[in-house]
Amino acid sequence: MAAGEKGRNRKPAAKHSGIHRGKGAGPFCPVWQGGAAGHAGIQRGGPAAPFYPPAWAAGYAGIQRGSRVPPFCCLSGGAAGRAGIQRGKRWARRRRHIAHGERTPGVGAAMGVRRGPRNEAGPRSGPRLDPDTAGYFRRALETLQEGLSPEELALFAPNVLAEAAAAGTGVALDPGGSRVLQALLPQAPLGTLGRLLPLLVLGGLGGPAGHPLGARVLEAALGRVLVALGGAVGREEGVGQVEEAVGQLATTVKEDLVAFARHPAGSFVLRGLLRLLGGVPQLPPGGAEPREKGAEPLMEGAEPLAEGAGPVAKGAGLPPSFPPLLGQLAEAFEEHLPSLLSPACASLCLQVALQVLHRSQSPACARLRDALIGRLAPPGESGLVRGLQDAERGRLLEAAMTVAGPGRLRQLFREELKGRLRGVATHRLANHGLQRLLDHAPPDVVGEVLSELGPALAEPLASGHPGVLAALAAACRRHPPLQQEGLRCLFQAFGCWEPPERRRGCVGLLVGLRPFEGGDEGAEPEPPSLGAVTLHGSLLLQHLLHFGDPTPVLGGLEALPPPALVALARSPPGSRVWDALLTSPTVPPRARRRLLRKLKGRFLSLACHRNGSRVLDAVWASASAPARAAIAEELASQRHALQSDPHGRGVARSLELDLFLRGRRAWQRLQAAPGHRRRLLGPLLQE
Repeated sequence: MAAGEKGRNRKPAAKHSGIHRGKGAGPFCPVWQGGAAGHAGIQRGGPAAPFYPPAWAAGYAGIQRGSRVPPFCCLSGGAAGRAGIQRGKRWARRRRHIAHGERTPGVGAAMGVRRGPRNEAGPRSGPRLDPDTAGYFRRALETLQEGLSPEELALFAPNVLAEAAAAGTGVALDPGGSRVLQALLPQAPLGTLGRLLPLLVLGGLGGPAGHPLGARVLEAALGRVLVALGGAVGREEGVGQVEEAVGQLATTVKEDLVAFARHPAGSFVLRGLLRLLGGVPQLPPGGAEPREKGAEPLMEGAEPLAEGAGPVAKGAGLPPSFPPLLGQLAEAFEEHLPSLLSPACASLCLQVALQVLHRSQSPACARLRDALIGRLAPPGESGLVRGLQDAERGRLLEAAMTVAGPGRLRQLFREELKGRLRGVATHRLANHGLQRLLDHAPPDVVGEVLSELGPALAEPLASGHPGVLAALAAACRRHPPLQQEGLRCLFQAFGCWEPPERRRGCVGLLVGLRPFEGGDEGAEPEPPSLGAVTLHGSLLLQHLLHFGDPTPVLGGLEALPPPALVALARSPPGSRVWDALLTSPTVPPRARRRLLRKLKGRFLSLACHRNGSRVLDAVWASASAPARAAIAEELASQRHALQSDPHGRGVARSLELDLFLRGRRAWQRLQAAPGHRRRLLGPLLQE
């Protein structure tokens, strides 16, 4: 059949390719009249790309199993001719090659398909699923993406996980199956985990642990072990298999630690195993968990701890076999330390090992830390400073300083850093090491840093390293005797300490990280204003608002005009300043009320903004009954504007404005009720 005839004839759907109607085509690619695949087309299990038009998905030289038509390719008439490319001038030349049985040059490149032997073995090869099983997990993934209720998920997850355990390790290496397992393993019961985990740990780096997809599945399974074992009753089914599989994996990793740490996929498994053996909960796959609304942000330099992830007693809540396994891995880290300093994935494994050993209070932490510091910063002239100035060594030294105790930090500071702080604070890499020192240093060390670096804080600020100032403010916040001196040094760095009239403009200078630009001595001072709000400027204000005497910062906030206070609340980092203002125990209630009165008449602009509505929720939670009534009365008169905005609708629901408009007395009774009773009575009173 000629190319032109095939482009005009839409009768045969896919007879020549072996695809019957409803089989083999991928999701969102309906197979109706108009050939879904051309003459050699797509075999079963090789779906056409999503959103590809149903006509002529692949032509004569089409796409083999597992290859996809380029997405969003919407050519009219015939998206791919007999050679699998658009009909054009090049077709005649390629038709001659096909007619003579020659290899068509450039067809794969034109289609975006990288050709090669079908059964070529490579680093990512492994057991593959048969088409029916792969289709089952592909449909399961589509079902998960559509969304399930908790009741449906409780029925869905055990069945799919049971099928995965029966299908073997091929599921973890399948693109669809691996995503399904990563999504469902956090809900896996102990029995299912006991059947899956032994399969996943087989083969070392030649098995799922060395596969880009299988490693993430194994990491998710390791993250479920602690929770599953914690809920086990006695010697429940699966406990023995899980502990045995973890022991087998730990032995395999110990014997080949360097290869695992330097492997892009195996390093994920190693880090997950370390967290499991140390009793540290795994991090979520997408990063840090979102905090609850209104939660206070972490202090600068503080590590985001998952629930229960703080320092725990040695071996608390863990199976008896886990702490010895962690000790054996720590010995292997010490033995192979020179080989684990690079690349980045191996360095990250070393950092996680230090963190886990520190949180589990293992004595191996001090040995590994001292060995690392001795290797990267040997005793001598400025060894630690040179190490912090290096990109690779600096990260590891920062991790070692994070787990060092007060005595070790005091020794490092006085032997290596004292007298060199100005150069360290202005260096683009070494300043991060100084920040880690301030995050964990004892009071005497912070005092010495403040004495040496305080008069020169303008230098790191001018060099673009405001994190040094934020870390110093956080250290002074932890040690109240240093707060007054720290406040004076910070204000002097921004040029707003003397004369005292300049302190009224401190908020705009601090939050924007812009020092005061001096003018004429006799000139009239400019009114306080607010410019761009920066992250480190917001952190500085948050720490200062938690000082024992936040009067200078409160005076600067009160000097701002109401539009500037609203702009501060609507800014993502500025809204955190309002959180600190509303939650700090050292801010007097009278000063807080004076600032809230300046927002009167502007609550609508807060309610209809993403960040402003969150600030308004915090204001509402801390407001008195008369203040709540005043806010509700102002917003109730603008109810139509609230209802037209998604954030405004949420505010209207949380403030119960409908009930406020219908019955003021019932609304007041509801607001006077405790929180749990308010949640129960709210829907009843709305009816």
